[in-house]
Amino acid sequence: MKSCGTYIRRLVRLHKTKMLLLVACLVFLYPQKLTDNPAMFHFIKDDCLIAALGTADNSYFLKNGQVTGYHFDLITEYCKAIDRKPVFIMEEDADNRLNLLLSGAVDIAVCNMKTDSILQIKNINHVRADEVLLHTHWLVCDRNNGLARSMTAWLNSYIETKDYKLLASKYNIARKPDKSRTCISEYDDLIKKYSRKINWDWRLIASLVCQESKFIPDVKSRKDATGLMQIRKQTAEFLGFDSIDSNEKNIAAGIRLIKFLESHFAKDSTINAAERTKFVLAAYNAGHGKIDIFRKNTECKGFNSSIWANVETTNTQTKYGKDQALLKKYFLSKETVLFVREILDRYEHYKNFFAE
Repeated sequence: MKSCGTYIRRLVRLHKTKMLLLVACLVFLYPQKLTDNPAMFHFIKDDCLIAALGTADNSYFLKNGQVTGYHFDLITEYCKAIDRKPVFIMEEDADNRLNLLLSGAVDIAVCNMKTDSILQIKNINHVRADEVLLHTHWLVCDRNNGLARSMTAWLNSYIETKDYKLLASKYNIARKPDKSRTCISEYDDLIKKYSRKINWDWRLIASLVCQESKFIPDVKSRKDATGLMQIRKQTAEFLGFDSIDSNEKNIAAGIRLIKFLESHFAKDSTINAAERTKFVLAAYNAGHGKIDIFRKNTECKGFNSSIWANVETTNTQTKYGKDQALLKKYFLSKETVLFVREILDRYEHYKNFFAE
């Protein structure tokens, strides 16, 4: 007759086996955990996933100045799961997208295996990326097997969610593909005209306008800012404008405000051109006085205040305490952080669609 200790040891071994199986299942079902093992992944840039795609089949396009598209949305969701920033390269020619993948310039290439006539090339993993566009695959090089397995596992899981069903219905194959527009907005000519006065890329100004008003000219904020570039009456008067009622005057005032802010930060020679643009955008939202205070605070904490990322990190309070008014006064708001980030991200997409 076997002792009680023998049975206990068997139960312990059985329990350990079950736990190992559970851990293995979790790794498979939740691919974002694969990022804990760097050997499983290979990215061109450690913090980014770079994808090459075209505009066919509603994959990637602009609508009312906003970036959208089936594969744009799907890849963005996947990047959230693996904690990477998505970077998109628009390339209409499928062979060129494949060449970018094979040369190591991108992590994945989005191709329609039917219309793009791509053969089963060796050393390429094919991941079917949807239940809507059945011939569309995400292509990954064999050297990145971990990424391909992660994408497959994530897609199999995500396709069963309500979020995916909403996304699929938004870009249903029965609908005609949206064609990329020949302009960002009907105000492109005005934006180009006035952006030349301060030597800024008109696409960056357009992204700022989209952030402020979504190109709706009669929108008004809670702080009485009005128009395409959301200018307050007091600010307009300070800039020398008696009226900002027309779209052209509103854009002109916004451009003059950018020029004023750029001159303010140009006084500090330690801020390079790229960082100065970020400070100007932040000040456009929060005011240059507050940004100056935040920069001094960053210096006091021992960081370089000429780098926007340092100012953002050292002055952001994720949770407000009881005295929210006090904390909002002395901490950089999430609104300003997102304001800068979203304008610059949208600008990168605008560069994909429109020449300077």
